[in-house]
Amino acid sequence: MLLGAVLFTSTACGQTRKNVNVTEAKSMIDKGGVVVLDVRTPDEYRAGHLKDAKLANVNDAGFDANIAKLDKNKPVVVYCAVGGRSARASDIMVQKGFKNVYNVSGGYNAWSSAGLPTTTK
Repeated sequence: MLLGAVLFTSTACGQTRKNVNVTEAKSMIDKGGVVVLDVRTPDEYRAGHLKDAKLANVNDAGFDANIAKLDKNKPVVVYCAVGGRSARASDIMVQKGFKNVYNVSGGYNAWSSAGLPTTTK
């Protein structure tokens, strides 16, 4: 019942998580003005990530503190390896008042499989 109330509140306030594919995510990133958030582990991040992505491991106790540093009014493109953790992170962000949260369906694996640019720097 609490989950239903949270989902209703999120929708009622005009805040929802939107799922986007890698092509849509790349277009948003290329236009600029978005935060790119990697919610995987530090080891996964070091192995490869999207350029300029900020790391905030959703499974880390400090996740809430990390996202609290971000502008809630700025669009955020969130990804993990395949989309599960980023969906959970996106929902948390919406509950915390973020206005425009975009979950990358298929995550980093779909991004890299599509031949889109990544970095280890």
